[in-house]
Amino acid sequence: MSEIKQSPVLKHIVSVIKNAIADSKVEVQSESVSIIKDGNDSIHITHLFDSTENIDTIFFTDKKEILFSEDLLETLQDIEDTAKSDAGLKKSLKAAAIVVNDLSIEMDFIFQAARAAFDELSDSYEFVKATEKNIEELTAQFKFGDNKFDLTIKNVSDKIHIGAQVNSAVTPAVTKTIEADVAKIEQALNKMFK
Repeated sequence: MSEIKQSPVLKHIVSVIKNAIADSKVEVQSESVSIIKDGNDSIHITHLFDSTENIDTIFFTDKKEILFSEDLLETLQDIEDTAKSDAGLKKSLKAAAIVVNDLSIEMDFIFQAARAAFDELSDSYEFVKATEKNIEELTAQFKFGDNKFDLTIKNVSDKIHIGAQVNSAVTPAVTKTIEADVAKIEQALNKMFK
């Protein structure tokens, strides 16, 4: 049986993650798919090219959020720094887009910062669940006291847009508070990330 040949980009990323997670094992499934197993949990890594095969994207499916708990998102964000002496690999790693659980790494950091900002503003805010993820856009459900609202965050090249969809049954005063807080958080995130 011949060895499965993977791209240098995928091999390097898998190697960096495997070495960072103690006692993990790698299963190479195909030219474009590897699985890192950590006990009973696993991270699926898929390397896809666009139709011209000039842009590649590395998709991570990490249901147990091992990358987050092991503080590996920043390593992935700066993955090109791990290719010290190979200029070609470094360039390829820098050009590759990395998507973790359907969000870009920057979008993941933006969402974490937004959640933290709501927590800092008031104990009344509670994150319920993420309902939609699409690389640079996310919709999540939050509660303010007993009032649920949907928060949408979009990360575009020059600005982060945040909007709240508040149920019409919520009192105008509460709606106004949520909208004012969302505007403050949008401004803070743009200062932080843009």
